[in-house]
Amino acid sequence: MMTDKYHVQGFSLAEDNSELKKQIFAVASGKGGTGKSTVAINLSVSLAALGYEVILVDADLGGSDISNLMGVSSPRYTLKDFISNEVTYLAEVLEPTPSPKLRLICGGSDIISISNPLYQQKMRLIRNISRLEADYIIVDLGPDISFNNLDFFNAAPVRFLVTQNIDAIILGFYRFMKAAFVRCLKQEFKEEDYVLNIINDFQNLGWSRTRRNLVGAIRAASQETHDRLDHILETFQPKLVFNMVDSPAARRTADQMFSFILENFGFRLQTATYIPRDKDVERAYARSEPFVLRYPKSDATKAIYEMIVSCGLNKTSSGERMENFMHFSRQLKIEAQGWQFVKI
Repeated sequence: MMTDKYHVQGFSLAEDNSELKKQIFAVASGKGGTGKSTVAINLSVSLAALGYEVILVDADLGGSDISNLMGVSSPRYTLKDFISNEVTYLAEVLEPTPSPKLRLICGGSDIISISNPLYQQKMRLIRNISRLEADYIIVDLGPDISFNNLDFFNAAPVRFLVTQNIDAIILGFYRFMKAAFVRCLKQEFKEEDYVLNIINDFQNLGWSRTRRNLVGAIRAASQETHDRLDHILETFQPKLVFNMVDSPAARRTADQMFSFILENFGFRLQTATYIPRDKDVERAYARSEPFVLRYPKSDATKAIYEMIVSCGLNKTSSGERMENFMHFSRQLKIEAQGWQFVKI
């Protein structure tokens, strides 16, 4: 039975995202090297510059590096301490950053065993992330296609997938997208053995020959499954972030990806932004600095602005309307005053 809210793995997905209070954003990719963490950092810093209370969670369990990129060299606690019950509350793991509005939860890559927490540990972590006190929570996920990453991704109301116009990375994108969608279907229909058998049969037969008929087969099972499937197709709409774009070919590739996903799986991708290949990003990254603060007028910063606007965010925390990119840039310049940058 459908309800007003669609529940996935511990978070509730509101059908109407017009109220973006305590919104949770997941940032993922299907392969390493896409610039995913850089995107998550600069998105978090930008929201903090607009006056919002923001928490950035490094959920790349076993391979985290955001603390280094944020200049937090020796955190008191990490997710390892929470997962292993060394600390009781996730809020105890919060670390300050140079921004008074932005706090960080470090991943704890020193213990490899936390990269695959038990189901109960994972659900406890998801529940506690949703209880953190903040306007926006940005969850930076690992690049692999594990159940943990898929569940974190599917749990978030707003989901960004970062990719580049490189064949291997696009292939990883498709694999992650397909896996996340199937994981979502299996979670929704976990009590319906008949539907699960349909999904498993399609997987076993090979996706390249059968994917076009999967949605139709589930729809045909019953009117109830038809309605529930349609709801999933309406709400499962990840936002595409195309990174390091250096030619118009990336936009053509994105159009092809949109058409392929809609035709074969029945849901729509949304474009969040195209981030150009920008020397300013490389310079800021080399100094472990957010590029939006070091270079607030850069083309890459403008792309982050477009990413924020794609979520319906065009106001500061005080309610002041953000009229254009220059207004956004001015907010970043104010925020940058609190950061101790290396002089260049």
